[in-house]
Amino acid sequence: MKLDLEQKKGLVQLISYTINNRVNDEATDLSYMELLNLKNELQKEEEQEVEDSIYTLVEDGINVRGADKVFLNEKIRNEDLHEYYIVDRKEFVDELIRWISEATNDKELMKQDLKMLIDKTDDYMLSSNSTNDYIFEGDSSFDETCQELIELSESLDSK
Repeated sequence: MKLDLEQKKGLVQLISYTINNRVNDEATDLSYMELLNLKNELQKEEEQEVEDSIYTLVEDGINVRGADKVFLNEKIRNEDLHEYYIVDRKEFVDELIRWISEATNDKELMKQDLKMLIDKTDDYMLSSNSTNDYIFEGDSSFDETCQELIELSESLDSK
């Protein structure tokens, strides 16, 4: 079974919780050491997947491993030319808190997003223009989306 980065992180949290809150050795079918080994292996895989990514997000562009930073054309965000755009995660969390305080509808969905976003450590993320979908480094669609943004930006710059 192949797990994506988010599933692995969730499993690591569950294992950590189980290890830290076990009452006795019979609390789980797996022994303490088996759980600890599984947790360590999953964490290594997470780190490797993030290291394998050739892209990292920065405020105004995308860093490409082994190459120069690609500055994204401002039209992409200003004119919603792509489904995703780069967002500062901490600033977005602050904005989301403000929206929740002013909202009359969809508060629960926003609260769920807030909880998920607070647990992240990424400085930047890709946010959807039309939904509450977010892409982080290590997600299965991260590299593909970054490549699309770079290609779009290059095509706009060449005009």
